[in-house]
Amino acid sequence: MTPAHAIKRVIMIPVWLVQLVTTSKSFEANPIIGSLLLNRLGLHVIRLVLSHSVMGLRMYLLSWQVSKEDRQFYRQNGYLLKTDFLDVEEFKQLVEEAQNYDGETREGRQGNTLTQRAVMSPEARQQVPAIGRLLESKALSRLAQFTAGSFRAPFYYIEQVKNHYLEGEEDPQKSFHTDTFHPTMKCWYFLEDVTLEKGPFTYVPESNRLTWARIKMEYRKSVKGKHQENRYAKRGSMRYSDEELAELGLPEPKAFVVPANSLVIANTFGIHKRTESEKSTRLGIYGDSRTNPFMPIPSVPSQLLDEWQYKLLDLFRLKADRKAAKRGGRSPWYVVDD
Repeated sequence: MTPAHAIKRVIMIPVWLVQLVTTSKSFEANPIIGSLLLNRLGLHVIRLVLSHSVMGLRMYLLSWQVSKEDRQFYRQNGYLLKTDFLDVEEFKQLVEEAQNYDGETREGRQGNTLTQRAVMSPEARQQVPAIGRLLESKALSRLAQFTAGSFRAPFYYIEQVKNHYLEGEEDPQKSFHTDTFHPTMKCWYFLEDVTLEKGPFTYVPESNRLTWARIKMEYRKSVKGKHQENRYAKRGSMRYSDEELAELGLPEPKAFVVPANSLVIANTFGIHKRTESEKSTRLGIYGDSRTNPFMPIPSVPSQLLDEWQYKLLDLFRLKADRKAAKRGGRSPWYVVDD
């Protein structure tokens, strides 16, 4: 280790320590989170149990917004499915807006899959009033707040997933995994029928629950830490084999083969994947909420904060574009040329 490298590590220690009480998850990027000794002593498990306890409290504080049936089902199974979410005419208008949207769209590649997303910021929603009405509706907002354990609105996008549109390695989203160590929320409002050929979202019911069997498995994976074989697992997105799923004793995975106008919401600490598919596309509205799981309160309702998060996202992506351009490449989410 060079002197300069040693000094940099010393300077970074306070940052790494603060990250212990944030969403940071990478065993590679943070040597404290990835410490073999500390994880043998239970660091990962402590973060796991504490974050789930805090998020459970936050969901409880927001549970009055949804029906008893929905909150019990979500806590037990980790997902909700709502078919015929909008009336027919509103749905038709929304589909037309999504299909004809001409605002900025970015594209990301994962293996042989391309995903295109257009951010639905407050400014963008002015071009697509039906989509704006959906995203700001009480029906969606209350479900999103409860399942995310936060008053802060999710990031929303028009999303088109293009399966097998590239040559190369398999899409890493098509193996069973979790997004991170704490409860998070993702949702999909499908604008067309989702068949098996289109690579539906698949979820293992009850895998959102922090059982003793799951804690033991998380402990074993954390001890391997940055030495796990899968590069995404090294970064904190754990991978699960069929044998490990059997060991956990969970129900059979559920593939969401659903009709258009269906809403799916899931806790992506739960084990899930994108199902293998044929060459195909599927169009929908996608939402993503990942907040600090150690904050004991579910934020506060604030339209201003909801607007600012999109401005911060835009700044983050522009910075990534500039960094990639200096290297002569493209950022992970690059603007699609017209």
